[in-house]
Amino acid sequence: MKTRSIRFKTSVLYSSILCLILTCFSIYLYDTVRATLYGEAKQDLKVKAGQIDAFLDAYASISPQNYTYATSLMNKFLSTSDENVPGKEVISGKGIIDQLWTKDSKSLGLGNDFFRILSPRGRVRLRSDNLTSEVEGDFNSQFPPHSDTILFTNLKLNKAAFYGISYPFRFSDRNSFVLQLATPLTSIQRILSHLLIFIIIGIVVILLMTLFMGSFFTRRILKPVTDVTLAANNISQTNLHMRIPQQKLDHEMEELVGSFNRMIERLEKSFAHVNEFSSHVAHELKTPLAIIKSELELGLVGENSKEDDKRVMNVALGEIDRLIKTIKDLLLLAKLEYKLNIFKMEEVDIIEFLKEIYQHAKVLADQKNISLELAIPDYPVLLQGDTTHLRRIFFNILHNAVKFTKEQGDIKILAEVRGEQIFISIKDTGIGIATADQDRIFEKFYRVRRMDQEDTGGSGLGLSMARVVARSHGGDIVFESELNKGSTFTVILPLHKL
Repeated sequence: MKTRSIRFKTSVLYSSILCLILTCFSIYLYDTVRATLYGEAKQDLKVKAGQIDAFLDAYASISPQNYTYATSLMNKFLSTSDENVPGKEVISGKGIIDQLWTKDSKSLGLGNDFFRILSPRGRVRLRSDNLTSEVEGDFNSQFPPHSDTILFTNLKLNKAAFYGISYPFRFSDRNSFVLQLATPLTSIQRILSHLLIFIIIGIVVILLMTLFMGSFFTRRILKPVTDVTLAANNISQTNLHMRIPQQKLDHEMEELVGSFNRMIERLEKSFAHVNEFSSHVAHELKTPLAIIKSELELGLVGENSKEDDKRVMNVALGEIDRLIKTIKDLLLLAKLEYKLNIFKMEEVDIIEFLKEIYQHAKVLADQKNISLELAIPDYPVLLQGDTTHLRRIFFNILHNAVKFTKEQGDIKILAEVRGEQIFISIKDTGIGIATADQDRIFEKFYRVRRMDQEDTGGSGLGLSMARVVARSHGGDIVFESELNKGSTFTVILPLHKL
């Protein structure tokens, strides 16, 4: 797996997140178990201390005449002197614990515990048999001083961990004593160590499984991306018809594959457009260049008069002008199609605009003795438009109408507001357009040719540019035509919303 791949980064990402979650949960689990075990140890110590206190109280309630050892115990606890008197019997752990506490300590589970009882002055009154001098030294250094409240503490006795309690109590309701009791933490530490090992092994195993499964599922999820990559590598200008199937994909992948297929479709159309455009450009430029070449070759052959030289130069200049006009139209059409920001939109009163167009078009119509009429609303109609390019729309359509309408013909300019649009129709009584040509009249360089009409010298770009401008303004151009009866071109433009 490559370290810079999405699959690797995704696997590392959710593995890291899972590791963080597992670590936090494990810490919480460990602390909870630890707190629970220590809580139980604390409660166990408190119960044992309470039971020892209860046993001592029970001994104090025994009649001295019936229980000599109890009498000795009471004398030991109730003695007003903390000093050992020479010659007087000292009650030791052997004398009292062995006889009174052997059974009781077993019932309390004190076999592994250390304990001792201190008088109010800190003298040891009673201790367990296993409380050696070394351990008692640890008691003295680590247990808190004499206190009237119950205290718990962690101890280190014989290099082992213990948990201790300092438990104040009253013996025979006279004096305040302190019971110091310590119980080993061996079982708690064993449980915690096993839990810690289990947690570590569990986290490692889960992370390894997650990395493996994550890599597998990520590979499955990213398979469409791999398919897109392979398809992109295999697609060239010769097979732009290829598409990636969109069957049984996740929603996001469907969007990705759909976007890629739409991009290829646009590229296919663009390549087709470029090929067609290049073919038309080559054809349109080849003809005038061939004419110029032929005329110049004729001018160089033999002896020519000044009139012949003038004719050659006039023909060459005419064809050069035609080339320049075609190139300008191509450049403008490219800008209109791919640089929509060239339009300088402003508020236009289309009614006043049409009156101006009418005045200019009337000059052309009068030259062929064609009647030109204008029928428009008598109130302002506002829209957003670029007047320079809007003129190009109407002059192109009107120029064609005049060109293909015979003398004594009629041309009408009609404007009608319908809802939020204005429909501007230019209707002529010209030669019309054959049905076979109607689907292609908006194509670049396409010109309708008829046997009874001479070549008018147009570039075939006028209507194409007119439709591009109309659609760039949010409108369109539609037409109706019938051969030998005339044509009607309608420009549809949206009105300005206030």
